[in-house]
Amino acid sequence: MNETVIPAWEPHGKALLAYWNGNKKAKIAIYMDDGEHVLMPAKIYFRSPEDSPELEKIALEFCEGRVLDVGAGAGAHSLILEEMEFDVVAIDIDPIGADIMKKRGLSTVVCADFLNYKSKIKFDTLLFLMNGIGLAGTLDGLCSYLKHAYEITSKSGQIILDSSDLRISNPELNSKSNYFGEVNYQLSFEEEKGSKYQWLYIDPEKLEEQALLCNWNCEIVYEVEDGSYLARLTKV
Repeated sequence: MNETVIPAWEPHGKALLAYWNGNKKAKIAIYMDDGEHVLMPAKIYFRSPEDSPELEKIALEFCEGRVLDVGAGAGAHSLILEEMEFDVVAIDIDPIGADIMKKRGLSTVVCADFLNYKSKIKFDTLLFLMNGIGLAGTLDGLCSYLKHAYEITSKSGQIILDSSDLRISNPELNSKSNYFGEVNYQLSFEEEKGSKYQWLYIDPEKLEEQALLCNWNCEIVYEVEDGSYLARLTKV
């Protein structure tokens, strides 16, 4: 049977909805350019604080003031922050995920593209977890994200994000002509496949370089052996 091609993020939302409605085995297929794919259980987007990796626990400890949780998914991190009595806005581009977050009881949920989102009140922390900064897609896109982040944060505003240096697990990527962390993905759930989209994995050195160009200082605050890391960006 041929798969129906739908908007890029819709398979992700539909997998979350299936899990929410009782299909605890729902998985999202993530296809790479070479045709290979991996399966990601939808349940990780509903994980409890106890099930969260150490990197994410540390990230939440860095949060301050008013928080914008970007690419909030099903609201796992926003729910924890609300329990910690933070003022949180959960934003996600997928309307299905946004609706699930509302049903889960989050106080403020916004369905929007980050680059188009503006707030009358500045944020003190922007949170991009599960490599949420990957939404930027490319190095140029990252610059746009960082510039917009600067505009919507307070004078003492910060960005907390995690990403990965793909060369740790695949040294051959050093030979790529373009930046090795710019990849193309395609999501699928059941018989529906989303359109292709760009995703960014940025190594720590490149992040520090790009951040400074956009008036952000970058500090790597936690690293994992597999190449993933946690960074804190503060205004220059």
